[in-house]
Amino acid sequence: MANEGFLEIDLRDVVDQPAHDANTRVRFFRSADNTQIALPVEVSFPPVRRFALPAFPQEKNLFCETSPSRFRRGNTGLFTLTDGKVTRRNPVVLRSPDKWTPQFVTWNQLSNDFLPLKDVLEASPDIKVKTSITLATFVRDTYDNVTNQKAILAKMALLNLYAALTLTIEPISEDDSWFSFVKQILLLDRERFIAFADPKMAQIIRTIKDAISQFPDYKHTPAENHFEGIQAAVPEGFKVLKSRMFSIKTDVDHANIQLTIAPTKDLAGNEVTVVDADIDENGRLLAHLADLIKHKINGGTHPVDIHEYLLLAHPTLRLGYNLT
Repeated sequence: MANEGFLEIDLRDVVDQPAHDANTRVRFFRSADNTQIALPVEVSFPPVRRFALPAFPQEKNLFCETSPSRFRRGNTGLFTLTDGKVTRRNPVVLRSPDKWTPQFVTWNQLSNDFLPLKDVLEASPDIKVKTSITLATFVRDTYDNVTNQKAILAKMALLNLYAALTLTIEPISEDDSWFSFVKQILLLDRERFIAFADPKMAQIIRTIKDAISQFPDYKHTPAENHFEGIQAAVPEGFKVLKSRMFSIKTDVDHANIQLTIAPTKDLAGNEVTVVDADIDENGRLLAHLADLIKHKINGGTHPVDIHEYLLLAHPTLRLGYNLT
């Protein structure tokens, strides 16, 4: 073949380690018309794979699409080969949620980084798992031995949210993490928890919302669509004040956090602060609206996707579980 160059592909995971996949389909395209320029091949990764392809001027602005069996589809981006030369691409691929199983760190083996979470769980009797079960406690043996699939997804989501809310420092005093205001968890599901919180959290979120232009890392977002879920999560007899709910969201592309405050009155008429902490795959409006439609079908944000986005941003982050 005249003008032949070589493309090397090193498939990587979100922490920049080799992505192990036994059966990856690799295809090559011309970007100008999306025409496939070579027959697809089936390979395993690792090792790094090398492919001979037409070089400039015979071809230019090519791209390679990888379709692994255990990861989401990846793309090398555009490249143009030079005759006799090697070009390396290291596409990062995200895990496909249904191909991986969480392996949790046991309660007693969780590091000291998880002490705030353990303290909150100790103070949280009768946690509801949305549409499924109620956990009298979610500590020690109960934490370690959960087998209900919805509870497993909720446990992953809790650990994801704990990491994200601990990493994110509120911007008023710049001293406290968002999680530090959480006092008692009421409900878990695969993308959120609902909890009693320190009233100071509501004051900070109100300050941010009222002066949103001064806080570029946050944006407005509706709160009312969280009303029914919060009302169902609070103890019987508690009344959620829908007209006084408010919400902000972190302004990031992926794994963005929404914090919704719901002033609530207990049986004695005392006001109590409830927070709905929600984490989504997509922070951009159109992408998030598409997710809402998708979630009607598949049940909601998948914790594995959030796992991937968190580790992509923070490769050394300890989440309290691994995926196998």
